[in-house]
Amino acid sequence: MRHGVTQHRGLHVPPGNTAQHGRFGRMFPNLPPRRPTGLPLAEEYGLPGGRLDAGEITPDKLGPVDTGFVYLAQFIDHNITFDPTTVLNQQVDPEAIQAFRPPRLDLDALYGAGPTVDPYLYDQASHGTKLVLGPGGTDFARTAEGVPLIGDPRNDENMLIAHIHLAFIKFHNRVVDGLADGSLTDAVGDRVRSRPAAPGDAPAGRLDDLLSLDNYYNELTYKAQQLVRWHFQWIVVHEYLPLFVGQHIVDDIFENGLRFYDPRPVPYIPVEFAVAAFRVMHSTILPRYQINEKFSAPLFPADRNAPPSPRADLRGGRILPEHSIDWSLFFRTDPNRVPQRAKAFGASLTSALLNLPVSAVPGAKEGALAKSLGSLAVRNMLRSEAQQLPSGQDVARAMGEVPLSDELLDFDGPAYLWYYILKEAEVLTGGHRLGPVGGRLVAEVLLGILKGDPMSYCSAYPAWRPTLAGQNGVFGMVELLRFAGLVPAGRGSGD
Repeated sequence: MRHGVTQHRGLHVPPGNTAQHGRFGRMFPNLPPRRPTGLPLAEEYGLPGGRLDAGEITPDKLGPVDTGFVYLAQFIDHNITFDPTTVLNQQVDPEAIQAFRPPRLDLDALYGAGPTVDPYLYDQASHGTKLVLGPGGTDFARTAEGVPLIGDPRNDENMLIAHIHLAFIKFHNRVVDGLADGSLTDAVGDRVRSRPAAPGDAPAGRLDDLLSLDNYYNELTYKAQQLVRWHFQWIVVHEYLPLFVGQHIVDDIFENGLRFYDPRPVPYIPVEFAVAAFRVMHSTILPRYQINEKFSAPLFPADRNAPPSPRADLRGGRILPEHSIDWSLFFRTDPNRVPQRAKAFGASLTSALLNLPVSAVPGAKEGALAKSLGSLAVRNMLRSEAQQLPSGQDVARAMGEVPLSDELLDFDGPAYLWYYILKEAEVLTGGHRLGPVGGRLVAEVLLGILKGDPMSYCSAYPAWRPTLAGQNGVFGMVELLRFAGLVPAGRGSGD
């Protein structure tokens, strides 16, 4: 999972700073940074064969969550913001790092800035109402050089997040069709007006006819995007968060409000979230996935010099029809099949993530990547020091939680926040979900962003319910995939 690169300003965070619009900031600005321990300790834990090396992923190391949700989490991450990658041995001011996108769950990774500003994302045959797809719909539309025509190029980093993005494109396009033919209502229950006659369809077409037609397509695009966004946000609130943080935390926030994250006057991204809490999803990644009945592959090729074609791994790039995904292997779309399960949360990562190929490390050049910086775990720990994050124990105390002991943490003294959250999940939940510190961080930020966005369903229409739910009233990823035409009717949990 890569993150975008941006410049930074300043080397020190003054105490008590507050976050600003469009900038990263601190959730706990008055906590001191964890005492830096540098590269040696990070290598002890994070190099291949180190304490964080999960070794062979046997069935007892798997959790209860369907593995498709791991890549939905990456899709959510990319929809919030580009996360800054800093010079790892240099301390930086997170409030000086400008986010590339506003922190909203509004699917701008899918829609870009809209059909007027980013017309290459939109199908001109549909008058800019639909999103473009490659021939046959198995891949993104691409340039002759293979560059994907999508709002966020990071969603082409690996095949699994690419398939998630493709599913949302197809979901949007089906919503457009339903609104246009009158079989669907918009988010508030109204039907889109009928398409007016085009000037060429009627004699003596006039300018106002053109404007009326243009307004129709603009309205259709807006209403489709709103419907897709609200259903996506519903999945985040009612499926993703309960799975990964627990329904009890979600309910507490809705009933009692946010305790530690304040999205006013405008939301921001806390570094405690971006650099620690949301990076714990790395621990749930498997080394290899079955994509369909005939194709399975590792994350990265065994031969680091292997060409991209024929495909032997799950890195990004063109997706051929034979690499189309069988969603029943990733979500519970078929009652007769159990999907692949994600690795349980815990203080270990699959070995492949501790020895990344150069192509998976932003800015790295062949022959110039230090071994330690090829480890995602080492990079996460050094990044937390560069961003001057507080220790996990200090954050736990600030939240009113009793910190885990050194013995339970398998760590002497103040622990990296990222590591603490992983170990907390392992010790307190058996790796089934995040613990009280990690779960609260993730839930408060995602729900706070929704509450701080006046256009989200949580703010604009809190009583809204999904209009595309299954017969039992449930709407989640299975129902989204079914509506998009990617899951046969009559299969999955929503019937």
